[in-house]
Amino acid sequence: MSRKQELANEEWDFSVLEKAPRTLIHRALLWEVDRELGSGREPFLKSAEYRRASTSGFKGSASGVVELGKASEKTMPFEEGYNFRIDWSQPREELMEQFGDWLDRQEGSGKMMDKPALGKPREALTMLRKMSIVRLKSKGFSLRTAGESFPQKKRFVESLQKINWTTASREVEKAVSRRRSNLKSIEKDSGGKNWKSGLYAKA
Repeated sequence: MSRKQELANEEWDFSVLEKAPRTLIHRALLWEVDRELGSGREPFLKSAEYRRASTSGFKGSASGVVELGKASEKTMPFEEGYNFRIDWSQPREELMEQFGDWLDRQEGSGKMMDKPALGKPREALTMLRKMSIVRLKSKGFSLRTAGESFPQKKRFVESLQKINWTTASREVEKAVSRRRSNLKSIEKDSGGKNWKSGLYAKA
């Protein structure tokens, strides 16, 4: 086994997100996948967005939908403002179907990761755990040595035992490849503007 190297807790221990809002979990995953692609950002757990959310006890943080006119003009990474005209005389089911169609078009544009990487909260947490495994392995740790080296993280390390360490790298690489394609679409839609400055300039 290769010699074990130092690894900051923020790089691999995502246990603090287990009780976070689903949108914050998804943003953490998107942020960390983009780091794998060279975004140049600090770990999500050291970001201003995470600090704001954790300071409030995860209450009311990282909401997926914010009512226009009440939100701050400063947007977070991955956020965009939209103006909608809604005909409130339409049945609720039709409005939901129309909004769902709009969301599908946004996903097709590359602004979101393909499912199931950003599906249910548990799936996003599982993908973050797989990223933990990849990062531990890249620094020379095995499941056994990780448990020995980080005794204070025993509970989180034990949660990694439920995941196949052999296939974790492959699955993370698939998520990274999908995201790479999405980012190319984002750059194309923005007229060739680099995705790093487009998504993270205000971070």
